[in-house]
Amino acid sequence: MGYHCSLRAWLPALAAASLAVSSNSQPTTRIDYLIIGGGPAGLVLAERLSQRAAKNVVLLEAGPDSIDDPNVSIPAYYPLIQDKKPNYVTEPDANLGGYAPGIAQGHTLGGGAAVNGMAYCRGSSSLFDDWAETSGNEGLAWDSMLEEFKEVSRYRDPPHADYEQFVNASGYGNGPVEVSRSSGLTGFEFPFARAIEAELGLQQQDLTDGTGIGIDLGLSSIFAKNRTRSHPRNTFGIIAEGRPNLQIIHSARVTKVHFEGTTAVGVTYQFGGEAVEVEAAEIIVSAGAINTPRLLMLSGVGPREKLEALGISVVSDNPEVGANLRDHPFSIMQLQVTPEVLTVWQWLSNETQAVIAHEQYAANASGPLGWNNGYSFAAFRLPDSAWPEGVDNTHYLSLPEDRPHVLIQFSTVPFIPSPNSTIIAWASLMQPEAAGSVSLRSADYRDGPLIHTNFYGSEGDKAAALWTYKKLREILRRPEVSHLIVAERYPGPDVISDEAIWAAMGQQTYSFRHAVGTAAIGKALDSNWRVKGLKGIRVVDSSAFPFPTTCHPQAVVYALASRAAKDILLGDSCKK
Repeated sequence: MGYHCSLRAWLPALAAASLAVSSNSQPTTRIDYLIIGGGPAGLVLAERLSQRAAKNVVLLEAGPDSIDDPNVSIPAYYPLIQDKKPNYVTEPDANLGGYAPGIAQGHTLGGGAAVNGMAYCRGSSSLFDDWAETSGNEGLAWDSMLEEFKEVSRYRDPPHADYEQFVNASGYGNGPVEVSRSSGLTGFEFPFARAIEAELGLQQQDLTDGTGIGIDLGLSSIFAKNRTRSHPRNTFGIIAEGRPNLQIIHSARVTKVHFEGTTAVGVTYQFGGEAVEVEAAEIIVSAGAINTPRLLMLSGVGPREKLEALGISVVSDNPEVGANLRDHPFSIMQLQVTPEVLTVWQWLSNETQAVIAHEQYAANASGPLGWNNGYSFAAFRLPDSAWPEGVDNTHYLSLPEDRPHVLIQFSTVPFIPSPNSTIIAWASLMQPEAAGSVSLRSADYRDGPLIHTNFYGSEGDKAAALWTYKKLREILRRPEVSHLIVAERYPGPDVISDEAIWAAMGQQTYSFRHAVGTAAIGKALDSNWRVKGLKGIRVVDSSAFPFPTTCHPQAVVYALASRAAKDILLGDSCKK
């Protein structure tokens, strides 16, 4: 990293205490750190940086404060959240037959971690070692990141769980974010796992201890005892309450970063229909993999040719901003299941089941409302035969042996409206070869960005996705699980040929909402999170990922922000 200071140089003196989560339009003090975005990265940074009492920290979040919203706090309700996860329109994807899958992002204090399905895993240790090598930041290596994971999370066992699940508790500390296994089962988890084990030979693992391959019954960011969502706003936000040097302003959308030469000096944001300008010594953009590059480009930081074509004055020609967009694209099948499987359709549409579910939750936080609707999955590598002769599989074969290529999963949340009790199961690429991009539609901040997903954008990606989808179908037809399935409703049993299956996949392929990489450290950023060629501006969020995680990424965002806060504070101490 180029620093030679002791960590003791920045160990914080905790400030005394009243978190200003407010709707006041104007910060009340000079700003040392201005954080743009109140998701897991932004709130971790706000809490960690404000531990230094002499530094004034302001966080601006475009969305509302939803800490009291039951759709956020009650785990099973996350499919009902719509207003706080707007779906960004994407361009028609030729790889999907012209279908435009869209990419949703969190729009509230807590960000994506306040509206997601709460799946908690970390994935393969080798990925983090590659991140460290690619970025030049040794703190991103697995051994270092494991310490960050421990600092930001803790594991607790729920009181009502009556089944066995392997959890490696050694990978947790006593951090704010609580992780637990489900307090109950939908009835599909173990049959699905047994069918996977029989077909693929995989065993149950805890994919939070550096293991990347195996069956995971689904750890979640849910408080074990009261079965409410554990997310950035009610963990790191609560911890920071009362610090006079921290102000959080929600419903404040930043529209431009201002520069003097190549130094960032402040921002403009919209609040209540008015434009507000503030100055800051340091700006940290934590707006996510779509909005971070969008804001940088609106501010003149990005590919020169594209910015000039829109009449935007170029502050810094950085072609990596908006490039390298990757996600975990997944293609679904939907299946009608027997009444033994407790699905969202049952407790949401069946009056008797709905009453029971609400009574259980109200009585002692038990029952399906305290779950995240079934989230068991398996991550694994593909055999060489997955790629037909002549298809380049170099990308996949070059990945370390602990790195899964794909993931299969189920949930009881229906994607296609149905009059029956259904589940979905899906096949997803974890380490896709092809990348998409984010760019600007116009120089007007009110216009949505241009997003090219490029899902399954290489022949290797396409072959891997098709093989995995077909293998998932075989698994679901095995006797271990097939007795719970009434019928395959999509794509349907008559869809047999590779061409027909591929066409069906294209019409039901989605973003996992795991977009990353559009301002990657080591590419758009230097090793200490600074935007290359500029001063006073850093990026810390999922856009900084060099390439995707090997499973659901929310846990990694927390840890990455914790690591970055140390880098930032250490760097500031070394300046003195």
